[in-house]
Amino acid sequence: MKDTKREVLIEAAPHRLDAVYKEVITDNALEFLAQLVSEFDDDVERLLQARTRRRLLVEEGKWIPKFENQSEDLEWSIDELPERLRNRKLDLGDVSPANTVHFIDCLYADVQGIQVDFDDGHCPTWRNTILGISNVTRAVRGTLQGAPADVRSYPILMLRPRAFNMIEHHCIVNGKEVIGPLFDFALLMYHNARAMVNLGIGPYFYLSKIEDPSETQLWNRIFCWTEHRLGIPNGAIKACVLIENILAAFRMEDILYSIKDHAIGLNCGIWDYCASIVAKFGKRDAYLLPDRNKYVNMGQPFLRNYMRLLINICHKRGALATGGMAAKVLPFGKDKPALSDEEIIESVKLAKSVEIDAGVDGFMIYDLRMVDAINELWQRRIHTENQLNVLPNVENITASSLLAIPKGGVTIAGLNNNITIALLFIYHWLTGSGIFFLNGAVEDSATAEISRSQLWQWIRMGAPIEDKEGTIVTRRLVYQMLDQTISTAYRAWCITPPDRKRLLSSKYMLLDIISSRNYIEFLTTHLNDSHKFR
Repeated sequence: MKDTKREVLIEAAPHRLDAVYKEVITDNALEFLAQLVSEFDDDVERLLQARTRRRLLVEEGKWIPKFENQSEDLEWSIDELPERLRNRKLDLGDVSPANTVHFIDCLYADVQGIQVDFDDGHCPTWRNTILGISNVTRAVRGTLQGAPADVRSYPILMLRPRAFNMIEHHCIVNGKEVIGPLFDFALLMYHNARAMVNLGIGPYFYLSKIEDPSETQLWNRIFCWTEHRLGIPNGAIKACVLIENILAAFRMEDILYSIKDHAIGLNCGIWDYCASIVAKFGKRDAYLLPDRNKYVNMGQPFLRNYMRLLINICHKRGALATGGMAAKVLPFGKDKPALSDEEIIESVKLAKSVEIDAGVDGFMIYDLRMVDAINELWQRRIHTENQLNVLPNVENITASSLLAIPKGGVTIAGLNNNITIALLFIYHWLTGSGIFFLNGAVEDSATAEISRSQLWQWIRMGAPIEDKEGTIVTRRLVYQMLDQTISTAYRAWCITPPDRKRLLSSKYMLLDIISSRNYIEFLTTHLNDSHKFR
């Protein structure tokens, strides 16, 4: 590491990225980073300690599900949205800006926004982080080679920094490694905020893994501090908060209120949300989450009520409510799926029509090739910018209904699916990729989280297997199926010694995670902190 300032130590440039590194890691940018970290690092520490205390309350049985929102009875609404944020029907999700070719392709897409992802769809190697920030900066400045000439013609860049559970191990400020989202936010804002404001294209953010209103209050203070330091208008920064934690679902109104001067709205994230139920309550029999492919979908009351409540809270406060990402993708190259392109697209349209009927103002897809079909769906169903006029009836939604887990067991196919996704996610992370494709879908850290969470819980609970009478999930069974998966990979695609070594490392990392006595809160934190990754 080289000492650039007294209080900042930062890793040298990644291999063959010297020019890019010099654009991103400037003395002034590091000074801004150091100031922001010095201002808010203690607050983040308190936030993380509060999460630990909350988890202990849940484990001790002292937390009960109840809606506890002090802002509920107040008269308030969010600030009026800028014109380009009023129509949020379609975003492209999981777009890592470090994947330069895909990022540039997305800039040409006929969509309202791009989730420029440093979180779920991104693997935070030092190379990826520096390249991603550089590509965003070049795009905003109009100097990204191959991008559209007119920066204002881009879809809105919805920047998603890492969540508070992630650390940037390559940077130390005041003797401590920097919290990941502060690193991402500081450099993205220093290089792009003024230009985005002048162009009328931001800066706009997604905020992930929020658990409590105190956390969005902290983000609101960070936004205000940044606006003042960079000389941009108050309220110029806007953010959409992902409600992907079960505890946050009971505090949605206060979460939105805490950031109302900078709010766009709230977003549903089904798989991280379900994983958080296992994280908080997974040791109890009543919260055994069954086979997700068979029993867990937006038609289930516990998820349907969560979405209806989110839409109601957003719309009565003038905020937008958005749904999750359709992960299905059309086949590539010589792939021979069971369904035709048209059938795949129709299945996505059918699933997303449920969300449109519920009243969402938008959602995400991954596959650029589906954009025209999904735009046609929106044009046919909705003739206004958004659905703020739709106010779902939530009178009969109780706090306990959000934790009414559907009954059901496990199937061998579901068990194998979870093993494969969790294993291959770790494998691809070790290659530097935050996503991979499997069985006609894009898989990211959200699906990996729910997959490994269910494996841990099913082993812990001895979950019954429906299609194998008298059999329960055990660690031995999971180990056997995992070895079968690896043997198949060795014969099919995992041929070279380095790939096989990486897959074997992934196996042992996964075994540690699903065998842990206590649930490991975040898969990506565990991987990010591992010497195998770094």
